[in-house]
Parts: sequence; structure tokens; C-alpha cells
Amino acid sequence: MEHTHELAGDSEIIRLANSWGAVQTYYVLYGCAQALMVAEGGARPQMHEPTKRRYVDLWTSRAVQLAPWTLASTAPGTRLADADGFLAGPGRPLDLDLHPWASWQGEQAWDIAARALRSTRQLMVEDRLAAKRRELLNAKKKAWRADRDARLAAGRTHAPEPKSVRLTAADKDAVAAAVRPVTMADYLYRLRIKANYEDVTVFSIGPTTDHEAAQVGTDLVALASATLLVHELRIAAVIGCDELVKAMDAVLLHSAADSASNMAQRRDLHARI
Repeated sequence: MEHTHELAGDSEIIRLANSWGAVQTYYVLYGCAQALMVAEGGARPQMHEPTKRRYVDLWTSRAVQLAPWTLASTAPGTRLADADGFLAGPGRPLDLDLHPWASWQGEQAWDIAARALRSTRQLMVEDRLAAKRRELLNAKKKAWRADRDARLAAGRTHAPEPKSVRLTAADKDAVAAAVRPVTMADYLYRLRIKANYEDVTVFSIGPTTDHEAAQVGTDLVALASATLLVHELRIAAVIGCDELVKAMDAVLLHSAADSASNMAQRRDLHARI
């Protein structure tokens, strides 16, 4: 990611690179979260959903708050959640009406991040609601077929086959409440799916200028680097800084990274701790 960003500069190439950068950023989190899980004695998840689900316990259940990794969107009323339904929030009401394209600064980063997580969770809720409707409709059709067969056998007419079902307010509330907290792991996965399969143009033509596109690339590199660092610090607390530095040296020895690379800088930081 560093090399691509450096070579692309603020040219139009960075727009295409950002779509792949979004995918890479997700896999940075995916890989280092799994590494931390294994370091702490757990088994390595083999799929995306188990990894994202365990990421919730990995970060949001800790006493320390370290945004954006510990921030999560959940159902209002969830234990430890604020009135807006967020875990590890800023301790103030969030402006969830702030447009994601708006120019923001400082503390508004909380509002932008919260909106991204809430919209991601809402997509998950909608998927679960659709699944619940399919489940109820299948059950309704099964009951209709049994009734139809009985009526036909008796020479009686039967009702038309049901085509839809309506969820009650209680059904909707129960489905929404059952959706787990959503973290940046879920949001980055959402970007990865969008970049890989749905709409790559959000990265290639979304930014209005090449300079803005270059800034997106810079931010992705920064987010990936910081994500690596916070996970490495927790891994070092388990296995020791010396073992972590040895592992990083083994990677640096066989990589194209130079002494100015982000990984080399993180290695030197860990060596001084």
C-alpha cells in the first residue's frame, strides 16, 4: 500500500489503487486480528463472519477505549451502550444526521464513524429481516399446501397460494435486537465487498479531485498502519517484545521494505519498549 501510494502520487492512478487499497486495509485487520486471537490461545477462525464476530469480543469488551477499534454500533438498550446504541462512544450525543460527504473536522470524526457503523449494522438488520420473512413465508406455504391437499381430497375449493408475509413490530424488534454489535471490521468488510464485487466506481470516481483521491490513499495507509500497531502491541504483551521483533525482522529480511518503511519504524518502536 505504501509503495503504490508513493508511486501513484496524486495522479489518476491513485483512484484505481484506492479500490484495491480498501480491500488490502480489510485484510490487514483480518490478518492481525486473527494473529492476536491465536497469540491469546484461541483457534484461528477460517472464515470472515467468525473473525468479525470474535473481533467484537477482542476489542469492545475491554475496559480501555481505543477508537476506532473499540467503537461499535449495537441495539439501543444493550448493556453498556449509550442512548444512541453505541459502545465505547465519545460520551456525548452523536450527530447521526451529519452527511458522510460533508466537510468535517476534529471531534466530528466520531459522528462520521458512528454513522458508518450504524448504516453497516442496518444493512445486516435488513438482511436478517429478509431471512425472517422467507422463513415465515415458507412455513405459511407449507401449511397452505397441507390445507390445499385436504380440501382437494374433500372436493372443496382452496385459498390462493400465499405470496408474502408481514412482520409484526415485535418481530422486527426481536430481529434487530439479535444482530450483534458492528465494528470497523464489518465496515471495512463492507468496503471490501463493494470494491471487489459491487461498485468500484465509488473509489475511482467518487473523489472530486486527484488530490482528494490521494488523501483517501493516505488515510487508508494510516489506518492500516495504526491497526497493525495496536494489534502488535497487544501481541507483544502476550509473547514479549523480543519475540515480536524477531518475527518482524524475519519478514523485513525477505521483503522489499527499506528502513524508512512503516513496518521498519514499528519494529524499531517495539524494540525500544
